[in-house]
Amino acid sequence: MTRIANFCTICGGPLQSRNAAGRIRPYCPRCDLPVYFDPKVAVVVFIEADDRVLLIQRAVDPGKGKWALPAGFVDYDEAPEAAARRETLEETHLQVRIDKLLAVFPKRDHGLADIIIAYSAKVLEGEALAGDDAAAVGWFAHGNLPPLVFYPSITLTRLWIKGELEL
Repeated sequence: MTRIANFCTICGGPLQSRNAAGRIRPYCPRCDLPVYFDPKVAVVVFIEADDRVLLIQRAVDPGKGKWALPAGFVDYDEAPEAAARRETLEETHLQVRIDKLLAVFPKRDHGLADIIIAYSAKVLEGEALAGDDAAAVGWFAHGNLPPLVFYPSITLTRLWIKGELEL
């Protein structure tokens, strides 16, 4: 995702490009301050039951038509665990309990997040139904996975298949 800033959010003046903190950044000569872009943080949730993993089929780009673990962005005032529960509910209609932090992933693909926090979870209640930006939802066994998208989903499911994912 490209981030662009043309005007200062403090004084409204035009920005220039300048070296600040070792990088070329937008800089406000009036305020004498650089512009720092905050990373987009997302969560991804690995849910296993009966030796099957829960996946959603993406209804929108990026990755439209491919499958991924339930995931989404963390709001600025939201704890990552709360975002993981909320995103799972929005995409699958399932209430879950977050059990464990699995990994923190850097951006390594065409996804929109810069930092992805992965959790494992257990279903508390509900029936798996597609919602929000999911076209479909399904439970998949080791040998029956559909085409996956996004580095965290691919990495976590590969570890799960090899028996190396500690849930």
